[in-house]
Amino acid sequence: MKTDMPSALTSRQRQVLEFIRETIAESSRPPTAREICGHFGLASPRSATQYLRVLERKGYLQRLPGQSRNIRVLGPAAGIPVVGEVAAGRPILAVENVIGSLDLARAFGRGELFAVRVKGDSMVKCGILDGDHVIVRRQPDVLNGAIAVAYLEGEATVKRVYKTRHGYRLQPENDSYDPIEVPASDHTDESAPGPDFRLAGPVVGVVRTVRQ
Repeated sequence: MKTDMPSALTSRQRQVLEFIRETIAESSRPPTAREICGHFGLASPRSATQYLRVLERKGYLQRLPGQSRNIRVLGPAAGIPVVGEVAAGRPILAVENVIGSLDLARAFGRGELFAVRVKGDSMVKCGILDGDHVIVRRQPDVLNGAIAVAYLEGEATVKRVYKTRHGYRLQPENDSYDPIEVPASDHTDESAPGPDFRLAGPVVGVVRTVRQ
């Protein structure tokens, strides 16, 4: 396990790192070397790649093999420190001692991830509540019966998705709501999005902010 603290950055290296963080925050995906090159007016994408190599060597990011947008930011901005355990039942002694970090990107697995905010209570029986954020892996198909985000007539919805003989059934997890039947003729895949219906991808996690 690497324990060295990241090395200091030059002014331009810090600017490149901040641009990467801002791009991830705004679009939920890292920039490419070509986008970094265009933003800073560099001579070629090779110059941007040199910055990425330095930032990786200094411990601020990791480049993942086999991906076009292969940057993962490391360090304090990449994870939340785990400082011990707390009981939800009987009280236990919680010793505040850093035992690791909760890296959200690693926790939810590989692939292109994005988050959407849930509005409504149609999925309460599976623990997804109004105001939660669901983490979604972008892909054009999902396992039968998986919880997924879909676009229906331009609106996003989260439901259990079942493939049927006639198309798809979007099943809520609340008995107060009826399933939504989607005819096969209305379905388009991710590579050819249309205004009627398409799958955005499976839900791989839920983030909830405690309301005071």
